[in-house]
Amino acid sequence: MAAQPPAGQYSKPPAAAAQRAPAPKRRGPSGCLLWLFVITMLAISLLGLGFLQPVKLAVAQEFIIGVTRGGIRETIEVTSVDSCIRVAGSDQLQSITRTRRVTTYNNGAILEIVFSDPPLPADCR
Repeated sequence: MAAQPPAGQYSKPPAAAAQRAPAPKRRGPSGCLLWLFVITMLAISLLGLGFLQPVKLAVAQEFIIGVTRGGIRETIEVTSVDSCIRVAGSDQLQSITRTRRVTTYNNGAILEIVFSDPPLPADCR
């Protein structure tokens, strides 16, 4: 027979039950706020890049489109200046710089983008 404790004394619970792991500390919202801040800054920087340097943004867009089209086969970029032209609403001759970028993908799709700079006064002597 198992020995029973004397009357009035209780047996101790097993050691494993007495040493429970403390509940994990609940983290504050700072981790979520940090990620939200990083994602917001990334979105703002891409938006700024699109307004300030659209050619660089187009390169990123071409790459992303290329992932779904099997990759980029060829990219041709040609920059030309149309000078001494008349622009509507102005009696002065203007010059406009245009960059034409043609990207051919491996599945045969073609993306053509044309960037035009604002007109500048031209010296057409």
